[in-house]
Amino acid sequence: MKAIVTATTTAKPQFYDIDSMNIVWHGYYPKFMELGRVAILDKIDYGYEQMVASGYGWPIIDMRFRYARPMRLHQEIEIVAGITEWENRLKIDYEFKDLKTGQRLNRCSSVQVAIEIETETMLWETPPILREKLAPFLSAS
Repeated sequence: MKAIVTATTTAKPQFYDIDSMNIVWHGYYPKFMELGRVAILDKIDYGYEQMVASGYGWPIIDMRFRYARPMRLHQEIEIVAGITEWENRLKIDYEFKDLKTGQRLNRCSSVQVAIEIETETMLWETPPILREKLAPFLSAS
């Protein structure tokens, strides 16, 4: 993953995540993506509270998944999230790995666009606040 900035977190699927085949149901993968998204947004100091305070919302408009291996009950998962695009949209790529073996379980991505909260108007370029939050990481790369 060629990212501007990355963050890593961990998770463990629980009983309520498992389907009748004893693996994590595919519909629950966005929940694990959210853990990675929260980690990366916190790292750049632009979490959900900061977004609202800045006057911008960032709804997801696209999600993609590529499954390699299933996640299982109580398996320790490493979630690596990285911002790979930011100029006209916010694209975050994710990789899920087994924490013990390092085996890749899944690659996925989410795309978000900025909207002005007050007017619900979609923006066609990144608001200045995201540029400010990413500036330290852009200058380091």
